[in-house]
Amino acid sequence: VSGADPYPCTKRSQTWFGVCLNSNGCNNQCINWEKAVHGACHQSGFGFACFCYYNHC
Repeated sequence: VSGADPYPCTKRSQTWFGVCLNSNGCNNQCINWEKAVHGACHQSGFGFACFCYYNHC
C-alpha cells in the first residue's frame, strides 16, 4: 500500500530509563533488548523518550 507507515506499531521503550537524547543508543537498545526493528528519541510530554518500532504489535 503506497504511503503506509513502514512501522505500524510504535511503543515506548520498556527498558530505557531517563531522558532520551541519543537516538543511536535508543535504536540499539530497541533492537537488541526489545526485538524491535528500529528505535528513536521523540518528544513525550515535556521531555524526550525512547520509542521502539515494530512491524507487528
